[in-house]
Parts: sequence; structure tokens; C-alpha cells
Amino acid sequence: MNVLLLYKGDYVSALRGPELRYMSLAQELTALGHKVVISGRTAQPESLPSAVEFVAISNRLALVKAFFAAQMVVLHGGGPVILLLATLAGLAGKQIILDSYVPHWIELEALSKTQSRFSKIKTLIKSYFNVLRGLYSALIFNGIIAANHRQLDLYRGMIAPFSLTRDFSRVVVIPFGCDSTPINLSSQGRELLSELSNGKIRADDFVIGWLGGTYGWFDLATLLTEVSDAITSNPSIKLVFFGVEAGRERELLEWVLPQAQDNVVFLPWVAFAQRFDYWSGFDVSLVWGAKSVENDYASRTRNFDCLTLGLPIVQNWDQEWGPRLKESGAGQVTDTEHIAAVLTELSYSPDKVAVMRNAMQQLAPPFYWSRFASQLIAMAQMPAMSVVRRVCGLFAFICILPAALVLFLYYGLLSLKKS
Repeated sequence: MNVLLLYKGDYVSALRGPELRYMSLAQELTALGHKVVISGRTAQPESLPSAVEFVAISNRLALVKAFFAAQMVVLHGGGPVILLLATLAGLAGKQIILDSYVPHWIELEALSKTQSRFSKIKTLIKSYFNVLRGLYSALIFNGIIAANHRQLDLYRGMIAPFSLTRDFSRVVVIPFGCDSTPINLSSQGRELLSELSNGKIRADDFVIGWLGGTYGWFDLATLLTEVSDAITSNPSIKLVFFGVEAGRERELLEWVLPQAQDNVVFLPWVAFAQRFDYWSGFDVSLVWGAKSVENDYASRTRNFDCLTLGLPIVQNWDQEWGPRLKESGAGQVTDTEHIAAVLTELSYSPDKVAVMRNAMQQLAPPFYWSRFASQLIAMAQMPAMSVVRRVCGLFAFICILPAALVLFLYYGLLSLKKS
């Protein structure tokens, strides 16, 4: 099968979630004998998996050829031009799948609440476009990929007013993946962290890793306040961030007690291919989402890296990883009042951390990238949406747009008034 994976990102040495998803997926699909093309803004040839072709989105002619050469097109996002190409390819009989493992409009709306008026309007437009793209895909495309059952219900709710339960099977849960070759926590990883931190991290420290960005939907104010208390209880505790800009570093340190600030270590981004070498030096990973709608639907991609590493997780409750960690024993789910106590206890309990690490390794196999690839190919076996059904969906969407515009104007003006 010829598969096109499209996300308007940069496939370089440092990757975010969507690029990581498609790089790993492409590698597994080629291993299964499928031909894969990745499309994005830019790519470094040495960063791409072998036998995978890259097509720049800016190269319109090559992009059109890639769409119509593929038997299955998987999109993560996409603007009007991409959606138009996807629609035409669908009418030509191609399998078109929206990879919507993050309901991005929820994150964007949360972000808009902290922005200036001009930025707020731009973000709200982007947010509304994202949700309308999800609805459009439900009406026009062959399927939608969700990350968890909470997202499954969200997309089914979008479909129900138009097709009752007839299209529920077109929404499929395929979680983010992890590598099938486990990477054990190691003393070498601790040495790399020590070298990168100029000796701030020592062999006998209890090192907590914050994997990924410091976005606004993480409750870092609460987290750092509580971690400060844990550091006061045990000065060997170190909390490590990667790739934080200088201005953001100062913001984060405002929530840390003065006597604990040296134990919060900011390191530069490391090359994507080497991230596990460094992260293998952590004792636990820390994730703390804010109490918000975003946290209800989120799927923490950083937690899947912990599956590859066998790295225990400490986090607050969410609808996906909360139950998973409690049932498996691969981490601890706690609340604001107990973060400091939990981290302090773990820092003095290497045996307990070792048990959690083993449970995390046992949890990994159902989430291997090879399983993701097999489930994706299985979606191609679903009955194709007929041309008549696609045309009906397209007409229905056009009819919906005026109502969506009225509500966008209403809620946009309302949000500006509040600001």
C-alpha cells in the first residue's frame, strides 16, 4: 500500500509530538513492506527513516502527485488547500484519515484566555477552524483517529446529529506509540546529564525529568511550589527541564523557593535521536496538567516515551493515564496537596521506584509503534465512503457554515468584552 503521512511540521533533529508520531509510524510501515511518503514544511534527509520519501508542502505539484499516488492519506491538521486536496482525493476513491489524536481547538481556546486582544482573535479563529475541520472530516473522510476513549466520545458526539450511530465505527482509538526495544535507565545516562549540566547533577541525586515543553496547559505554578518543598526536605532532589528560553526560565523560578532554585536545572534541547540516552538518567518523570477541559481530553505524548524508557511517572489525575497508572502500578497519581510528600518518599525509596519501573516495562507492549501501524492498515479495510455520501456530507457542511459564523462572532465578541 502507498501511504501519505502529512503534517505541516519540520522533520529535523528536534521533533515535537506529530513529527515524532509520523517518523516512527513511517519506519514501522516500511518494515511491513508499505511505501511511505511524509509531507511537511522541511526535512533533513539524515533525520528521515530509510526508504521514506519527503515532499515539501510548498511544492504544490509534487504534493498533488503524492495525494493521488497514495492509497491512504493520513492528515494531522491541514489548512483549506490541504482539505481541498484531501476531498478531491477522497472523491477519487482514496482512503482519507484525519489523525486527530489531540483536540487542538481545546488547547488553543485555553491559550487565548491569557492573550492580548489581537492575539486572542487570531487564536480564536484558528481554534474555530480546527473544530470545523474535525466536523468536516467526520462528514467527508473515511475515518478519524482518536487517542483515547474520551476523545472517541467527543468525535462521536460531533457525528451523531448528522448520522446517528451509523458512522461511529469510523472513529477509531489508536493511542500514541512507543519503541519496541526498551531502553533501560542507566548510569551512563546520569553521566550525560552531569556533563550537560556542568556537574549540577550528581550520581547520588534523585533526578526528576520534565519531558517536553512548558506549555500553558500545565499547572507549573502549583508544581514548582510543591517541588520546592520536596527539595527542602531532601536537597538531593533535582528537577530538570529541557529547552526553556531565558525569559521563561525566570518566570518558572519565581515559583521556586530561593533556597531550592539551584536544584531546578535548565538544560538545552538534545538531539532527537539522542534524547533517550539522556533521559535514561532520570529516576522518575513528572507531568502536571492544569485542572481544565484540556486535561480531560489530553493524551500525554511524553508519557509514551516513558514506556520506552521504563521510566515511572508521577502525575495528577487525567482520564487516560490516571486509570492506566493506578491499575498497572507503573507510576503514582496524586493531587496538589501531596506532590511534595510523594516525591520526597520516592527519593528515599529506591526499591519502590524499581517496582514501578518494572511495571512500566510490562505496560509497554500494547503501545508499540508496530501495533499502531497494524491498526492503521486495518482502517484501510473499512468500507470506503461512497461518492454520494461524501457529496451529501460536503453539502451538509456548507449549510452548517452560516450558523458556525454567527456563533463565532458572538463568542468572539464575548471573549473580547471579558478581556
